[in-house]
Amino acid sequence: MLFEMSRRALRPRSNVCQVCDFLLPRASARQVTRYQTPFNTTRTITTTRRSNAQIPITALAPASKLIKPVKHSSHPGSASSKTGETQLSQAELEKRWLEVKTAYEALLVFESAPSEIETLEALRKCAALVDILVFDLSKPPPKVQDGAVSALLTLDNSGAAKLPVNKLPITAQRTMEDLSKVAYSIIKEPSVFITPKVLESYIGIQANLGRPQSFPEVFQLYINKPLPLENSNPIKYSNQNPNKIANAVSNSVADRALQSAIDQKQLVVAMDIVEYTYTTTAYLRAKFVRKCLLPATGVVAAPVAAYTVASQLALLQTSMDSTLATNVAFAGILAYTFFTGTIGVVAVTTANDNMDRVTWAPGIPLRDRYMREEERAAIDKIAGAWGFRESWRRGEEEGEDWDVLREWIGNKGMMLDRVELMEGME
Repeated sequence: MLFEMSRRALRPRSNVCQVCDFLLPRASARQVTRYQTPFNTTRTITTTRRSNAQIPITALAPASKLIKPVKHSSHPGSASSKTGETQLSQAELEKRWLEVKTAYEALLVFESAPSEIETLEALRKCAALVDILVFDLSKPPPKVQDGAVSALLTLDNSGAAKLPVNKLPITAQRTMEDLSKVAYSIIKEPSVFITPKVLESYIGIQANLGRPQSFPEVFQLYINKPLPLENSNPIKYSNQNPNKIANAVSNSVADRALQSAIDQKQLVVAMDIVEYTYTTTAYLRAKFVRKCLLPATGVVAAPVAAYTVASQLALLQTSMDSTLATNVAFAGILAYTFFTGTIGVVAVTTANDNMDRVTWAPGIPLRDRYMREEERAAIDKIAGAWGFRESWRRGEEEGEDWDVLREWIGNKGMMLDRVELMEGME
């Protein structure tokens, strides 16, 4: 009996994890193959943008020390050998930075006002360098693990998110600050006219940089900045009407600016963005022309069309006088059209399925509710971002910011967390 137990104790044991036993030989074979097949890990990036060679280029320090030269690792499990890609070199970053400064200086030497294409070219160079700093340099390096377990864990690394801007190197943050100042200087330049495309490009740059503080001022410049006259030397300016439809800020630009302010927790900036976009006379006029002009034209033309149809229907009957039949048909058509139209307008203007925390106060006219719906939706978005996420905790918020927000909403004819509309309070 003892002899049998000793034989079992000395017997060699088999591997417990058959998966590791299966993957380890293949991983080693793959490493040998990588050693025998070297490949180039550098990536060349070309640009087709026009450079202004006639402008003197000044040396700038921040971009020259942004990134150190990348050293390629000979280890087969390194990130560079796996992906075959490296970050941009120091010379490429310095070249992009000099292109930004050159394009900005080119706008200052024009004897007349620069065109929209030239302004957009300078902003595109800023946007290209911003994309490198924010979406390339801020990506964390992939974690490398040796062995068979890494073969399973590295199958899906698509969930890696970029680092926050405040966690980037100090030099990169300073370069971002310089880029923000350059873009702001371009918009602030008196000879540069802010077109919708220029405004959209600027908002995109500052939103990617996480600096929405200048958005309210830029929106004011968009509707009030003097217009440079064409072919005037020296440049002459004329005042523009801030209430014209062309000065309305588009919904996409306003929404992106507002979202950037919310992401950066800038309550005052978010409130100012709403004031200078959704509440302006130009925006309300543009919405009327875009959504209400055609229905209003139909309302005005409805009596004429109804009378024409009624007069034709009167010719098809013989039971009453033609004039009486026309009047009866005309009254019936108008009654049906306006009654059903009124019900539709009330249904559209009183719909509240899209409201979360901010609703209209009693007594606000239906026309104001419809015309100011985008303003209410933006304020509702701000309230949802600053309040508790849990619906059962709504109404418990405290603090100076929340008091200011509640008072601001009340002054606009709206109500925050209306009791009878809250969950469980019906």
